[in-house]
Amino acid sequence: MLKTGQTLIAATDQLEYEPKVHLLCPCVISGKQKVVLTRWPEHTPDEHILLQSDILLTMCEPTEAVAEAYTNKFSKQISEARKKAEPIVLNEDNIPTEPDDEYEPKYIEDPIY
Repeated sequence: MLKTGQTLIAATDQLEYEPKVHLLCPCVISGKQKVVLTRWPEHTPDEHILLQSDILLTMCEPTEAVAEAYTNKFSKQISEARKKAEPIVLNEDNIPTEPDDEYEPKYIEDPIY
């Protein structure tokens, strides 16, 4: 719950420094009879939102109905975000190559006469 009175649901992580709160796919919870989840903040496609910790009033576990609605709506995005990157060994024998960028023009040096 935010100090503004809005009740949010999101997958969260706590970061070491401010902004300390990382929200993944946050939604405002509304509706008394039927759970309605509305993306928050409005007017942005961003799924990763960072908040200052002093904006939060409290954090708690959602009811089963709210948790199920959120999981049904965002399970794919959450599982993709939670995947751990595989470590690779960087050495002179194994240097990852970057794909060619077609936007950047290729320059050909003229021979010196």
